[in-house]
Amino acid sequence: MEAYRYPEYYDIVFAVDEVAREVDFFEAAIAKFSRAVGRRVLEIACGTAPYLAEWQRRGYGYCGLDLSPAMLEGARAKADRLGIAADFVAADMRDFDPESVGPVDLAYVLLGSIYVGSNREFLAHLNRVAEALAPGGLYLLDSVVWFEIWSDYHRRWTRHRGGVSVRMTYRAEPIDPVAQTYNEYITLDVDDHGTRHKILSRTPTKIFFPQEFLCLVELSGRFEFVGWFNDFSFDAPVTPKGRHITILRRR
Repeated sequence: MEAYRYPEYYDIVFAVDEVAREVDFFEAAIAKFSRAVGRRVLEIACGTAPYLAEWQRRGYGYCGLDLSPAMLEGARAKADRLGIAADFVAADMRDFDPESVGPVDLAYVLLGSIYVGSNREFLAHLNRVAEALAPGGLYLLDSVVWFEIWSDYHRRWTRHRGGVSVRMTYRAEPIDPVAQTYNEYITLDVDDHGTRHKILSRTPTKIFFPQEFLCLVELSGRFEFVGWFNDFSFDAPVTPKGRHITILRRR
């Protein structure tokens, strides 16, 4: 996970263009589906905490969980710079202490950042999240469930900020079709004020297809499935393309 050692470049290339619109969707989901009453959120695999300032502006408490010390250092520096009191926890999403992050009323994970190697590990993750969530609270998972089977999982884009240019190249390549595992490759080509770097990462993880995912949620016994949604909208049709948001509710 070499790319996660460079939060300054990661923050540039994964900058969220429409933070307010996406948090609007989260708040609307809370209003429509949540049965919890608090105002504290948990971001799993938080990275550089892209929504931190927006949550604070709306009066929510924030906790970010990540396994990368460098990412957490970058997130804490952002909170300090913005004068925001937030909590950050260094832990594995499969085996963290729920008391270290909770209680929370909303948990979410962005950009498919669920890194597990098996269904058993995913069930352990769901159990940990359920222990941290208040009853009736929501868990939103962005781009975790695959609605296409090996259909051009290659992406490339470039972002610029303050004299730094970062080109991101992403590809997914299968490891074991029976276990439904794949390698996630990330390459960052950086031009930092004329100094060039190439940063390579390979992270093994697991694919989840829709019906398998629903079976695992039912097997966990900790959540009920609320629905699939697309592109941070309740009105957009759920098609194979797009950013698919899964909403679960804690039993």
